[in-house]
Amino acid sequence: MIHFHFMKRTLWVLTAALVLSTGLQAEEVAIPVVTPEEAAQHEGKVVTVKGKVDGQRTTSSGTTFMNFGGRHPNQVFSCRAFSDKFPEGVPACEGKTVEVTGKIKMHEGKPSMDLSGPDKIKVLETEAAPETPAS
Repeated sequence: MIHFHFMKRTLWVLTAALVLSTGLQAEEVAIPVVTPEEAAQHEGKVVTVKGKVDGQRTTSSGTTFMNFGGRHPNQVFSCRAFSDKFPEGVPACEGKTVEVTGKIKMHEGKPSMDLSGPDKIKVLETEAAPETPAS
């Protein structure tokens, strides 16, 4: 009889451990991909904005600004990258389609994002190589 109670308790402990371990596993949360025009609707949330960079400039202090949906001051979305977060520099993105990931905040009435590192910029489209004339 003692053996039966030991096995029953062991089975219960193992079942409880299995239930707890599967319940505590972190679920991957998909980060939504939005257009520059949709970014304002996601204020305060982490999203990936996918679009064409219409303007990019770097200030004398090393902060790089990228504007989407128009050039500054007519952009619909912008992001900035601080030089201390990008030791290798920010890639040249003007004219290219990119994805940037971060938290949307409003700045001067327009959605913006501060990029926390190089892994938050993904260049999807590079400029086409010039065609060479046929001989």
